[in-house]
Amino acid sequence: MKKINFIITLIILLILSLNIIQAWADETMQTVYIKSAEDLQKLSKDCTIDRFSKGLNVVLANDIDLNGEAFKPIPIFLGTFDGNGHKIRGLSITVTGSNQGLFRYLHQGGIIRNLNVEGVVTPGGEKSNIGGIAGHNNGIIENCSFSGYVKGKDIVGGIAGWNGTLGMIIDSQSSGFIYGESKSGGITGFNAGTILHCENESGVNTTLEESSVNFQDITKDMDDMDISKLSKLSIDVTDIGGITGVNTGIVQNSQNKGIIG
Repeated sequence: MKKINFIITLIILLILSLNIIQAWADETMQTVYIKSAEDLQKLSKDCTIDRFSKGLNVVLANDIDLNGEAFKPIPIFLGTFDGNGHKIRGLSITVTGSNQGLFRYLHQGGIIRNLNVEGVVTPGGEKSNIGGIAGHNNGIIENCSFSGYVKGKDIVGGIAGWNGTLGMIIDSQSSGFIYGESKSGGITGFNAGTILHCENESGVNTTLEESSVNFQDITKDMDDMDISKLSKLSIDVTDIGGITGVNTGIVQNSQNKGIIG
């Protein structure tokens, strides 16, 4: 009996210790407030260190205007980025390479939520895994929207280019124009994870020439766009969809309202 009481006491002490450790971790978890374009630039620079954002809470304190800013995508993110319902506008990503978006890699445990982004993501080079919010997602993107123009070679989406097996995109919307030579979709180009309650209003592969798209038109409501002005789709483009170009995962309770080339 004494041995059993001793074991029970140890279990209780262990539980209490874990609760204390968790409470301490919650209290000491760092929160960073983004109030300006300069703050966002600094976050991007800091996140070049792989583990910098582990356990980091980032909160957008107000709308951020990146017009005229030489912004580089946030390389790796493992924390929580809460847009707090605010908007990042004027995003312009023209760097060379794959896995490009506002965030390049959202890893497992990383969360982006309540964020609205407006801009253009048109990288050069190989340009695979291209998205408005994230290039490569294995975290959670929730209640986010992207409005603008995303163009890549393959695996191109309005929210994320590649949604990995652990990736989840929930309650998110895309509007504007998406173009890729293969595996292109309004929400994601390739979905191996989960897409829930998402909506696409983007035109997917309805234009061939980047120069034919006026950015002023991108930010207008899709109902006001003159679709007849858009050029026709090249016949060698494959794997195109309203929600996702290719799906090996789960797509549930989502709808497409955009025109698909």
